[in-house]
Amino acid sequence: MPTISPGTPQYSFADAIGKAMSDVFSQALSSSWKVALGPEQASQKPDASRLRFPILLSGALEGNALLQVRGTDALLLAQIFLGEPAEPSAELNADRKDALEELLRQVVGCAETAFKSIFGELKAQLAHAGDDDSPGVTLSLTASEASCGMLPMELRMSSQLLTSLDAAARSVDEVPAEQSGALLQPDDNLKLLLGVHLNLTLRFGQRVLTLREILDLTSGSVVELDRQVQEPVDLLLGDRLIARGEVVIVDGNYGIRVTEVEDPRQRIQRI
Repeated sequence: MPTISPGTPQYSFADAIGKAMSDVFSQALSSSWKVALGPEQASQKPDASRLRFPILLSGALEGNALLQVRGTDALLLAQIFLGEPAEPSAELNADRKDALEELLRQVVGCAETAFKSIFGELKAQLAHAGDDDSPGVTLSLTASEASCGMLPMELRMSSQLLTSLDAAARSVDEVPAEQSGALLQPDDNLKLLLGVHLNLTLRFGQRVLTLREILDLTSGSVVELDRQVQEPVDLLLGDRLIARGEVVIVDGNYGIRVTEVEDPRQRIQRI
């Protein structure tokens, strides 16, 4: 098995999950969380109290990873996420397991964006908790918050994923310089504009109203838009659509996690 150290693709993969976990925990649990990536550890014996969540990958990366959380820590995270008081003697019931699964699903969604920027186009999704004893390499992830202390977790990368990470890293390194720079080589005129500030707009949806309906609007009026809450929102430059994504909260402000984006050439043509 490869040595997992900074600079290796395996470390980059694990570090992306750690950073995503820190961001999502801090936002969703309304407190400041830090996640530290620990050294390689020997795989531990199966523990019935642990919850295991497979991460399935396809596209630029193939294989799976596994997030393992102790039962006591899973209960605590679920209680915080649900706004319940921390009660160690409470049952880790189906609702609390579902809450933890949703929390980790957000982590994987956030990490997927980082994976794409490093390894290329891929899909990462969290599967339901279950057993997985496939061979691989296990690292420690330690989440910590002032009032909760340290919550040790484990991240295991399967043998297939380890091989895929190496292959993906080689394919990125082997791209000829003329190709890597061909995506967007600005001419002199364009270079003069690259520092110009442009206003972007986040659009949740649209609705056509009559003039009378507009005049009838008062404080407390509700205007229903043409988009379901699970649908992606639009990112506009002027009146032109340049990307779509999911709404997130960053330090108390609205943000967008981009899931679909135009080719840079098309974006330039639209400006």
